[in-house]
Amino acid sequence: MKIGIDFGTSYSSAAAFRNGRVEHIMFDGQPQFRTSVFFPDRAVDISGFELTSLHEQEISDGIRSAKASYAKRLAEYNKDIAAIEMRARAAARNKTPMSEEEKAERRAMIAKPFLSRDQDLRESAVNAIKRRWLSDEIAKTKEADIRLDTAIFGEEAIDALFIYESGRLVQSPKSMLGFRLERAQRGYITGIVTRILRHIREQASLQLGQEVTQATLGRPVKFRSSIGPGGGLQAIAILTEAAVAAGFEKVDFLHEPSAAAVGYHTSSATAHHALIVDIGGGTTDIALAEVGTEDAQPHILSTWGEPKGGTDVDLGLSLRSVMPLFGKGVCPELLAPVFMDAASVSDLNRQKSFRDRRFTHTTLPYASRLAELQKPGIPVRLNRDVEKLKIELSETANSERSLSYIEPSLVAQATDIHLALAAESFMRTFQQLLAQVSTEIQKYTPVLFLTGGMSRAPYVIAAVKQAFPQCDIAPSGASLGVVDGLSVYASLTQDVRVPEPA
Repeated sequence: MKIGIDFGTSYSSAAAFRNGRVEHIMFDGQPQFRTSVFFPDRAVDISGFELTSLHEQEISDGIRSAKASYAKRLAEYNKDIAAIEMRARAAARNKTPMSEEEKAERRAMIAKPFLSRDQDLRESAVNAIKRRWLSDEIAKTKEADIRLDTAIFGEEAIDALFIYESGRLVQSPKSMLGFRLERAQRGYITGIVTRILRHIREQASLQLGQEVTQATLGRPVKFRSSIGPGGGLQAIAILTEAAVAAGFEKVDFLHEPSAAAVGYHTSSATAHHALIVDIGGGTTDIALAEVGTEDAQPHILSTWGEPKGGTDVDLGLSLRSVMPLFGKGVCPELLAPVFMDAASVSDLNRQKSFRDRRFTHTTLPYASRLAELQKPGIPVRLNRDVEKLKIELSETANSERSLSYIEPSLVAQATDIHLALAAESFMRTFQQLLAQVSTEIQKYTPVLFLTGGMSRAPYVIAAVKQAFPQCDIAPSGASLGVVDGLSVYASLTQDVRVPEPA
């Protein structure tokens, strides 16, 4: 059996095409999982944990406390806003009226409090209780056990570090494949990718009821790389080695926008041209294809790509709205590379550089906050909160996340202005890529097919519409467009085995 695998920077998924339809492989009930994996130092069966009535009371008390804190911050916010109006009236009486623009600017400088959802507050409280329980369980055993077969995947991998409190957490290994890796680093990353692909293969074999031995993996047009074109070759070599180690007897690759074109081709009733725009966490890829013909596969006319994506916006937002809480722009002895290293969670070398730094001459509270951020897994958890800020800011003007795991009552606040500034670098590159594509396909008026997690961002959609105002946008599944096409391609290219005679 052959499946398609979208091994993504932020999320991964898999699917099979059989009986004329795409069947998504489910991971804990979801068709995709965060590309994160955690290996605990000590193997403890957490399924033995149960919430008691005392736990539930503790959780309720915590939620009430959080809401009370929010009400207090909201009252302070309203008081500050009222003070602006009072100053404006006083200025008017003194015949030096304050303009509406100045009042709006002053209001914008005051961050409006944001209350986390009850579900988020509950999850945080449950994790704290699990952490205490697991600490007690670990205390009962002295045997350390770091094994690949104890791996925890997805969102649970990030939470697990704070429940187990020790172990190895890796996020977005795909983004590391094209970077300069020492021999030991390459072996480590290959092992991580192997375990993730084995997890996918095992889940697929279990769900499909037959052994999965072949796969088509999606790949970007251009991998993120610090070593030029050689980075792409290295990435493919690592993925191939890992796939074989994971139990795949045969693996091939397909450009991710081409894969999305295959999926769109299957659902198209009439022949036409389509421009596939795939914006993921780590890369942005575009393909022009002829779809809806009687051929089994679409005709790919051209492809384009840039090694930038949603994680670049995450990085920008972290530097602008979160890192000031750790001394950025406040402590003159802390230069920009300190915060770039801290926020670059997918760069092993930058993370090591940050962990090796000492902040003995940094004033409080920044020294203690940075020390917390140096602890294993904390940068990844902070990055996840930054990603949630980014997503929320696509729908609202203000957002905030509790950073109590860094310091009690510490809150990261961000506005849509922060997001716009954070996205500037990515959007500049994206708009240049769109302009290049627009120039090169002037004789076509294709339907636009957007896919990838970032394709849902309003500013991304607006940029695509501006670059191709004469083109219609086809409905698409933002997260699963690539894997759908990979599964169809896999079904068309799998080796059919003839059973050996008994």
